[in-house]
Amino acid sequence: MTTMSSKTDMGVGLGLLFSILAIAGAIATTVFGYTYAVQHAAGEASHALQVNSGIAFGVAMTAAALAIVAIHLYDN
Repeated sequence: MTTMSSKTDMGVGLGLLFSILAIAGAIATTVFGYTYAVQHAAGEASHALQVNSGIAFGVAMTAAALAIVAIHLYDN
């Protein structure tokens, strides 16, 4: 009788999910930074945009780190 062993694709799936989230965070950082620069040049800048940009950067870095961890954690 043969036994079957199957590897999980969880590392690839979680890696892809967190990579997409990291890319979305990087895009949000870019959008908030550009919007702040345009508003600052016009003299009507809101510092909330800098806070939002920082949060988006933090999300991007955390998601990128989790993507690497997921790929290495489920690597067989």
